[in-house]
Amino acid sequence: MTAPRISFLAIAQTLAAYLALPVVLLYPFGFVALFAQFTNYFRLDFYTAWYAASLVHRVVVLGQGAGILAAALIGSVLLSGIVAQILLRHDNSGVSSRFVRGRMLGAKLAFVSILTLLLYVLYSRLLAAGRVFRQANFGSKPTECQEEALRHQLNLWPDSLVPALVFVVGGLWGGWLMYRAYRRYRQSVSVNEGRGPVVDHRVRGTFRFLVRGITQGWVLPGLAAAYTFGIAASLMLAWYTPAFMPLLTYGNTPEYQGREEPSHNRLLSHSDGSWHFLHRKKLEDGREYRIVSLADGEAKFVRVRPHRATAFRVAPFPWSEDAVSRVTEPCAK
Repeated sequence: MTAPRISFLAIAQTLAAYLALPVVLLYPFGFVALFAQFTNYFRLDFYTAWYAASLVHRVVVLGQGAGILAAALIGSVLLSGIVAQILLRHDNSGVSSRFVRGRMLGAKLAFVSILTLLLYVLYSRLLAAGRVFRQANFGSKPTECQEEALRHQLNLWPDSLVPALVFVVGGLWGGWLMYRAYRRYRQSVSVNEGRGPVVDHRVRGTFRFLVRGITQGWVLPGLAAAYTFGIAASLMLAWYTPAFMPLLTYGNTPEYQGREEPSHNRLLSHSDGSWHFLHRKKLEDGREYRIVSLADGEAKFVRVRPHRATAFRVAPFPWSEDAVSRVTEPCAK
């Protein structure tokens, strides 16, 4: 017997199950991601970083969450579905030799894992660069000393590879859980229905496979594992990604308006008649960022401009001629 046709209601339920959690998590995850960046990049203490994240406009927080979290969650579920299908096809491959079947399975899983690792690294570099262009893939030669270059750029290790490894491990585990749950479901259907269970064992199409898993209930353990590891990988990526907040300059004379002078202020938001920003203060042993609120009447001219989106946000690969360790010197103390 063949499985019944999937209804539009089942598809709607599947989409709701996949999209509900990411939508609910967008704001809280965006908030936590900003908090992590403020803590790691600006070296703010816990309470100051939390307060700074609370000042950021809600739309910006949602955008931060969508940019890092949404793609990771969708990708983790797709990866788990592909892994589960590979395992199911391995059971029905028809190859008698266990050694040959094991090698075939290992080769397929290794190929999927390596490809996913490369795609995640590319995704992280494009996300840090802020746009899609060639230099985002290969990075640009740093113009600062080593410590500053490592701080201001997304590096291959550990910035990109560590989250990518967590993401891949979560996809493999989620796929294994889906596979085990699907086999248990098939066995239970076979016992209840006898010969000829009402289920199509020919798994065709990842989306159809996942739709059936939602409607039949066996996909949920793998889905939970994929989401959990996807969130963990996204949090690590947010921690390692430099924080590029918009720049803010202000004053009572208009002379500075046309200049591209360096700014030590990073905009948080404008609300309740005040500009809230982080101001960098130089100290004898380094720098310190402080939260400053500027009322509208305290400055006649206020200018906000985006942080320059260039490939300088992405570090070259360690084996390239422009690697940070090869072309830069330690920062002067």
